[in-house]
Amino acid sequence: MEEKFKQHIAQLVPQAQEKRFLLAVSGGADSSVLAYLFHQCGLSFAIAHCNFHLRGEDSDKDMELVRKKAEQYGVPYFEREFDTFAYQKQEGLSLEMAARQLRYDWFAQIDKDFDYLVTAHNANDNAETFLLNMCRGTGLKGLTGIPEQNGKLLRPLLPFGSAQIRRFADEKGVEYRNDVSNFSETFQRNKIRLSVLPKLEELNQELISTFSRNIDLLKRQYDFYQQQMGNVLSSIVEKESDTMRISIEKLKECEDPALVLFEILKDYGFNASSVEQILDSLMKSSGKLFYSSQYQALKDRKHLIVNPIESVCAKEKSIENIKELERLGFIVEEYTMEETPDYEPNPAILYVDAQKLIFPLILRHWREGDRFHPFGMKGSKKLSDFFIDQKINLLEKKCVPVLCSGDKIVWLVGFRGDDRFKVDHQTKKYYKITYHGSF
Repeated sequence: MEEKFKQHIAQLVPQAQEKRFLLAVSGGADSSVLAYLFHQCGLSFAIAHCNFHLRGEDSDKDMELVRKKAEQYGVPYFEREFDTFAYQKQEGLSLEMAARQLRYDWFAQIDKDFDYLVTAHNANDNAETFLLNMCRGTGLKGLTGIPEQNGKLLRPLLPFGSAQIRRFADEKGVEYRNDVSNFSETFQRNKIRLSVLPKLEELNQELISTFSRNIDLLKRQYDFYQQQMGNVLSSIVEKESDTMRISIEKLKECEDPALVLFEILKDYGFNASSVEQILDSLMKSSGKLFYSSQYQALKDRKHLIVNPIESVCAKEKSIENIKELERLGFIVEEYTMEETPDYEPNPAILYVDAQKLIFPLILRHWREGDRFHPFGMKGSKKLSDFFIDQKINLLEKKCVPVLCSGDKIVWLVGFRGDDRFKVDHQTKKYYKITYHGSF
């Protein structure tokens, strides 16, 4: 294993002898072997250890062992202790995610003097990640496993299985500690490790090696797929600042519009289910809004427009005239009653009596107690009740733009206009206002 590791690190990092590495060492078999191998290769490295205080005295003994290794190898040593349970509660995260965030946030503070941050992920971790992502439905990208290198982050033990690493540790007398939490099925990854992989190994004793070969093949296939998909996307997608426009017409011409749309939107937090709903909307005349955790997507006449929610949920704006409304991304067309255009029943379009608007208009977001007169309905309704009726979730409710004239709501943008501002038989001039979601 030692010789294979030397060959692998030399291939992974050209001129490795001239680089400085920061090793994340927990005290378990994998990271302890990692430190041993770096020492045997004569590489310049330091050790960093996180004590998450999740296992009482055992966590402190892990820290003592890692500290001793740093002294044994004569390398710089960094350690940090965390109140992980308090951080988990504060941030509302799973315990795994809380520890991960604390670990990598701290590494980012101390790895500035190093060329690489090195972790001890191995082939078993890769197989577990593959199965977890398959269960979560992450698409082809998720099946390519853990990358060996991601910027400064390096994982040189990925070619080696955990059983091989432990055998090597025992043969070389590398001291390590067992983390008893690895044997608890409280964590999803442990369920895969303890229950799923052993069952699969009954079918294939060389399962981890098979997984490694398949993951490598999938990475190469995914790289080729990305190249071909990139050619398709370049003709469909336009980006300007933080706004992305997807041509609906060109998307429909694709052999598999659903797959192409998924590839475009997956990096914006939209999952396969959301993409199906959006695609269904694109085939109709709806102007419905869709939300991921950080982005909104809106269909106008020719494009699907994607914006960061933070840009949509900005502070309220005072609009002095029509020109200012247009600068915020609205399209405004003026008509008299004699030049009536084709009416489009689209929630992203408002037809409003020009004489009923009082400037400055205010563009803001929902407030507790807001009421309006939904177009086509008698009487007023609380916006909160309207949101419930329309099955608008909390995220959407916070970010739906509200256009106001004086103290009256003119338009719940993208959803419903106010009946008090509608075009009627007394109207002389009116505006057709189309929302493009770019303000």
